[in-house]
Amino acid sequence: MINFSKADNFFQLETNLLINEDIETVFKFFETPKNLNLITPSWLNFTIVPPIPNNTFENQEIEYKLTLHKIRFTWRSRIIEYKKNVSFCDKQIKGPYLLWEHYHLFSKKNNKTLMTDKVNYKVLFGEITNRILVKRDLKKIFEYRRKKIKEIFTK
Repeated sequence: MINFSKADNFFQLETNLLINEDIETVFKFFETPKNLNLITPSWLNFTIVPPIPNNTFENQEIEYKLTLHKIRFTWRSRIIEYKKNVSFCDKQIKGPYLLWEHYHLFSKKNNKTLMTDKVNYKVLFGEITNRILVKRDLKKIFEYRRKKIKEIFTK
């Protein structure tokens, strides 16, 4: 399930997924930037601008290109937090959002991994843009992501 809420001056998205795999394997998958291509919908025409790093680390910057509503965007993220096998956070430093902080959280649940995505975001024109476009788009993107993650980890 994907939950949306509003904080003081930004919107929030949160979703959880229990993955039938150990935390080290799951974290390794998500800290490998090229794997973003496997869990991002093709309709976004998503590409990582080379060089593509092999892993994730604090203060790393990664640039992407993607298309949304027929507009091509350059998106640059910086990893602002990184704790091996626990969490990392990418913050948009260039792109379509006024604020985008995506927290990837991982915790052990018996022999499985609970993965939580928490996104804090702001958009131009606030509530109107969020209601008309952004919330719907994010729901589709994160539903696709959940589906692909389930497929990848049930092979």
